[in-house]
Amino acid sequence: MKDIFKDVMGITGVHGLMVVTNEGGVLLSRFFPEFKSKEEKLSQINWESFAIEMGSVKDAELVYDSARFYIKKSEIGFLIVFIGDNASISLVRLNCEILLPQLPKIQSASKKIGKLLRKKLF
Repeated sequence: MKDIFKDVMGITGVHGLMVVTNEGGVLLSRFFPEFKSKEEKLSQINWESFAIEMGSVKDAELVYDSARFYIKKSEIGFLIVFIGDNASISLVRLNCEILLPQLPKIQSASKKIGKLLRKKLF
């Protein structure tokens, strides 16, 4: 499968991204190696309350003391991009707009693989 996150991950200052479903589960996460410890922590979080609170938000940029996030709503959930201080938010926003139509394909592919594994292994 073609890496659809290549353009977003190629932006200077992007640390990683996650796709969180509307139910609060982590569908996919991709981080650079130096941020793997953060990826493990973030993958263990129950994102359900986040999904409920952000339910009507189309896109948002959140800025904290040591972190910035860009959040974009899609039909399957939320695309969360973790960015540093030097990342161009307009470039991140543009690449996320291009990426959004491809996200439902990820969900359908993961469902097919899950069904296959359940049939073959369980």
